[in-house]
Amino acid sequence: MPQITNITLLLLTHNEEGRVDTNFKWLKNCPNINEIVVVDDNSTDKTINILKKLNSKTCTLKIYSRGLEDDFASQRNFGITKCTNDWILWLDPDEIPDSLLIKFLKNFTPDSPIQNYGFIRQDIFLEKPLKHGEAANLKTLRLFNKNYGMFIGKVHEIWQSNGRVKTTDLIIYHHSHQNLSDFWQKINLYSTIRAQELFQSNQKVELFDIIFYPIGKFLNDYFFKLSLLDGTRGMIFSLTMSFYSFLVRAKLWHLQQQ
Repeated sequence: MPQITNITLLLLTHNEEGRVDTNFKWLKNCPNINEIVVVDDNSTDKTINILKKLNSKTCTLKIYSRGLEDDFASQRNFGITKCTNDWILWLDPDEIPDSLLIKFLKNFTPDSPIQNYGFIRQDIFLEKPLKHGEAANLKTLRLFNKNYGMFIGKVHEIWQSNGRVKTTDLIIYHHSHQNLSDFWQKINLYSTIRAQELFQSNQKVELFDIIFYPIGKFLNDYFFKLSLLDGTRGMIFSLTMSFYSFLVRAKLWHLQQQ
C-alpha cells in the first residue's frame, strides 16, 4: 500500500481573527498535514495568537511577518521557500474544503506522473452559494509539488506549473465576503494593485475601454453566464465585478496621466 504523503498548508493572513478561529477545525482530520506555513501581512488583531493554537506535536506551525507590498504572488512564493514538504496545499483563511476533499487529503498519495491537482472553488456570497456566473465552479490548482512551478500575478495570483495536472470535482468552499463593505474594500484594494501591475507592463487604456469594457463584462456575466439565476445576489456580484473592471481601467488611466 502506498505511503501517505505529508502536506504543508500555506496561508496568507491579514487581520483574519474572525476566520482563523473557526475555519481550520477540519485539520484534525488530516494528520498528514504536518506543517502550516503562515505569511502574515502585519496583522493588528488577534490573528497570530489564534493561529498559535494550531501548533501541536504532530503539526509544526511557522509564522512569518512580511508586508504584502501589493504583491500576493511574491508573498506566496516567499512562503514556499519556508515549506519543508514538497507537496503544498494553498488556501485562503476564508476557504474550507468539503468532506470529500478532506478525505482525499487525509489519504493523499500522488499519482506518479501528476505534480498538480485542481479543485472546484464554490463561492459562498452573502451566506448562499453562487451557482452561476464567473464565480461559480471555478477550477483552480491548489495542491502541487513545489518543485514544478511558481506563483504569478500580483493580484488574483495563480500557480503556474510546468508539471502534469489532474483536475478533480472536489470542492473548496469560498466564504468570500463577510458583508458588502468587506467586498467593496477588497475591490478597491485589488483594483489598485491590478492597475499598477498593468501600468508597469506598459498596458494602455482609452476612454472606450473605461466605458464599454465594464458594460460588456456585466452583460456577459449576468446574461450569458446566467448570473441572473442567482437572483439579487447574482446581480450584486455581477455589478460589483463590473465596477471592479471600471476601477482598474480608471486607475490605470490616472497613472498614465501622471
